[in-house]
Amino acid sequence: MEVRDVFAMRKDGRYEEAYKAISSLYAFHRGPHTNLCMFWCTHDLFKLRLQQKRVDDARQLLYQLVKLYSQIDDRLAMGNRAIVNAALALDKQIDNFNLIYFMPYFNRLTETDWQPYVVQGHTVPSLGQQVVNHLLKNLPARNAAYIDAIADIFHKAFVKAPNYKGNLRHLAQMHALVGQNDKAISLYKRMLLRYHDSYLYVELSKLVTDEKLRLALCCMAVVRQRRPEYAARYHLELAVRLKVGYPHRAAYELQRYIEIRQHLRQPVSAFAQRMQRALHGIQPVTAESEQQLYDRAEQVVNQYIQG
Repeated sequence: MEVRDVFAMRKDGRYEEAYKAISSLYAFHRGPHTNLCMFWCTHDLFKLRLQQKRVDDARQLLYQLVKLYSQIDDRLAMGNRAIVNAALALDKQIDNFNLIYFMPYFNRLTETDWQPYVVQGHTVPSLGQQVVNHLLKNLPARNAAYIDAIADIFHKAFVKAPNYKGNLRHLAQMHALVGQNDKAISLYKRMLLRYHDSYLYVELSKLVTDEKLRLALCCMAVVRQRRPEYAARYHLELAVRLKVGYPHRAAYELQRYIEIRQHLRQPVSAFAQRMQRALHGIQPVTAESEQQLYDRAEQVVNQYIQG
């Protein structure tokens, strides 16, 4: 058995067999062709294990790739790109995955890796931008040391795509984290002139101090959300804000939350059950009455954003 025979197995899609064969060769001989074949067979098996939902095995194979990387000639950066994509794939599958461990590979991304591309007629963010999107998810929960570690790559992403919604949102979150609320609010208002994602309204509501404006922004999160599984959460958040001062409206929003969860055959949260008991006997307003609240909220929010 020679390396070229193993490559032939890969070409035929015999990934398990190829991995076993190259592992036997690699155990007794280390050379450029053997090392390269070992790397790519490991990568094949990684993708197979991920497809099979064997996440723990895939994780071990990724770290094998990291060990093998130093032994291959990667002038075209294909190996680096493979490790980056593998790390992102695992980050989708594993909570609290240590993605920042792969920063040396992210820093080796080429200019090509920072170019957006088209898939089935839709523009997809560049690989570099995808890395930044992953690194900056759950940004409000990160500490200063983490922000410092990813600052350079975020700066690069922002320079390359300054009007990209994800970059603007992350910059706004960074401003909020360091207490620069005015700058954060300005960026959210800028985004909401063009985008109408529910989460943008909710995040802005946490920065403003006017209670009526906060309420109006939460109303807009409900109005703009078309997917029931997400709308339920916003109905519940709005119910919480309405409970003090507008209990009948709060009862309506809580009712909508419960109806959606039951329709989707999903459990009603313990928090919502407690709130339901607290509002027992309160008659919900009609849908028509609540729509009037939504309409007034839209006027308030539009005036604020455009002002």
